[in-house]
Amino acid sequence: MTVQLHTRLVAISIAIALIAGIVCHLMLRVDAAELVSLAAVAPLAAATAAFAIALAVGLIVQAMLRRSLSELAAATRNVVRDTARRVPPVAAPPEDELRQLAEWVNFLAEDAEGSHRALARERVLLATVAEGLTQGVIAVDAEHRIELLNDAARRMLDVSSSPVGEPLIEFVRVPQLFELIDNDEAATTEVQLATGARALIRVARKFGGEGRVLFLEDVTAMRRLETVRRDFVANVSHELRTPVAVIRANAETLLAGAKDDPVMAGKLIEGLHRNAERLARILADLLDLSRLDAGQYRLELGTVPARGAIDQALSAVETAAVRRGVTVEIAAPAELAVAADPKALDQILVNLIDNAIKYTRPEGHVWVEARRDGAAVRIEVRDDGPGIAAKHRERVFERFYRADPSRSREAGGTGLGLSIVKHLVESMDGQVGVEPNAPAGCIFWLRLPRAAGKET
Repeated sequence: MTVQLHTRLVAISIAIALIAGIVCHLMLRVDAAELVSLAAVAPLAAATAAFAIALAVGLIVQAMLRRSLSELAAATRNVVRDTARRVPPVAAPPEDELRQLAEWVNFLAEDAEGSHRALARERVLLATVAEGLTQGVIAVDAEHRIELLNDAARRMLDVSSSPVGEPLIEFVRVPQLFELIDNDEAATTEVQLATGARALIRVARKFGGEGRVLFLEDVTAMRRLETVRRDFVANVSHELRTPVAVIRANAETLLAGAKDDPVMAGKLIEGLHRNAERLARILADLLDLSRLDAGQYRLELGTVPARGAIDQALSAVETAAVRRGVTVEIAAPAELAVAADPKALDQILVNLIDNAIKYTRPEGHVWVEARRDGAAVRIEVRDDGPGIAAKHRERVFERFYRADPSRSREAGGTGLGLSIVKHLVESMDGQVGVEPNAPAGCIFWLRLPRAAGKET
C-alpha cells in the first residue's frame, strides 16, 4: 500500500470520525425524554459505531504506514552500509511519495558509489606517485601517528613492515625532527638516522587538516662526495706544493750564483728535473682521471690474450724489478683471453705490477696469475711485502690516499694510480679489490669479462 492510498484512507477515516462526532454532538443536545425512545438511540448507536470503525481504520492505516516506512528505512540502511545495493523499486504512480523517496535514496547511493570509486582511484594514484618517488614521504596525524610511508622512507628507516597507525617515534628517534613537526612553520633540517644515513628532512603542513607531511632526501652520498672533493682539493694542493717549492728553491739558488758551481749546479738541476717529472706525472694522472670522470676516455673493447698483456706490462717494469732484486713469476694459460681495451688493460697491469715491485721487500717475490672465474677472468698480483693494514684496504683506491705517505712519495708514486685502475676496470664492466696475502703481503685482483668463444 502506497503513501497516497494511506493518506486517502486516513482522510476518509478522519471524515467519518468527524461526521460521527457531529452526530453525537447533535444527539446529546436532545431532551432526556427523547433519548429513551428507540428512534433517538438508533442514530446515536450508528454514530458511535462509525466513530469506532473510523478509529480502527486509522489505527490499521497507521500500522501499515509504519511498516512501509520501516521497510524503506531498513533498505536505506543496507544502502548506506553497501553503496552497491539499492532500495527495491516501489510499485506506485510516479507522484507517490514513497516511490520518490526510494528513487532519491538510490540516486544518492549511486552518487556516493561514484565518489567512492573516484576516491579509490585518487588513493591508487597517490600511492603510485609516492612509491615512485626517490624521496621518502611520511604523513603523520596530529598525534604523530603514521598515515603514509612510501618505499624510499622504509629503506631509509630500515622498516620492513607497514607501520601505518604506529607512532613515528617508534621508528625515528631524532629530537630535532619532532621539534620541526610541532613547529607551525614549514622548515628543513639535516639529521643522522639510526641506520647511519644522513637525511635532509623538510616538514610541511597538510592542506585542510591537522598533521604534517615529511619529505626525506638521502644526502649520504652527496655529503661523502663533498668530503671527497674537499680532500681532493687539499691533497692536490699538497702534492703540487712540494715539487713546486723544490723547483722554485732550486731555481732561486741557481740564479743567486750556484750556477757557477759545477757540483752544486748539477745537484740543483737534477732536483729540478726530478720534481718537474713528478709534476708531469701528477698532471698526466689528473688529466686521465678528469677524462674518465667526464666519460671522454674512449675504450675500444676487443679480445686480449691475458698472458700477452701480462708479458707486455712486465717488460715495462722489468728494470725496476732487476734493480730491487724482485723475482716476478707469471702463471696464465696461453688460450685465456679477456674482453678489454688493450691500452687500458696495459695501464692497469703496469700500475699493479709496478706497485707490487716497489712496495715489496728487496729480494722479494711478485706473482701474477690469470685464471678463469665463471664467465670472467680473474687476474691477481700478489707480493710478499709488508702488506696493507685492514683499516687502509677499503680506501687505497681513493684519490691521493696513501697507507704510508712518506714511503709512497719516496717510491715516486702520485697517489692517483690505483684510482685510475679502479675507474678503468669499472669502465670495462669489471671489478677490482685488494686482499691480504698469507703469510705476508697483499693481493690486488681484478675481474674482467671473458672474451666470447675463448675456453680454457
